[in-house]
Amino acid sequence: MDLEEIRQSINRVDEQMKELLLERMAYSAQVAEAKRRMGGSVYVPEREEEILRLRLQGTPEEYALECRAFFQQMIGISRMYQYTKLADGQECLSALPEGNGRVVLEFFCDKRGEMLASVFHAAALAGVTVEELSASGCQKADLDGKFGPGEASDRVQEGMLHVRLGLTGDFSEIRARAAVLQILEETQGAVLLPASMD
Repeated sequence: MDLEEIRQSINRVDEQMKELLLERMAYSAQVAEAKRRMGGSVYVPEREEEILRLRLQGTPEEYALECRAFFQQMIGISRMYQYTKLADGQECLSALPEGNGRVVLEFFCDKRGEMLASVFHAAALAGVTVEELSASGCQKADLDGKFGPGEASDRVQEGMLHVRLGLTGDFSEIRARAAVLQILEETQGAVLLPASMD
């Protein structure tokens, strides 16, 4: 096969993948509606790991990393889409600007970076800009000050990263609101800081 034939084959595969992605997104909308009715969480790590495990079965070792990354991205896109279906009317988003503005979120995450990657992916999909990022390891004293005695142990563990994230964008846009909702829902101890605390 010459280069042009290879490109034509790739185009054919891409078109098939597009059709399947559109079908998957339609199912994601149905999942979001079911979760709205039943009150379920969008982010279910155990279910995502099950999907990845099943999709990686039989994958040649040479492509295993790429296959995992592909499905993680697809799952992330699906989650973000579900949050767009659920963001309207969420009380936790009431402090967001009504249009263009800046918000600051603080949260905890582990040091492996998967959750931070998810946060950045949500921001990128939503078209919001990361203007501030700081992260530091947290100690037990930091946790007790944040949550009160004994409360932190079941939500956040010592040695996690304490992250402060500043985002700017048009928060009247549903995708921007959904990105903030995703961060609030999926990270540990997340808070949307009032403008006066910024």
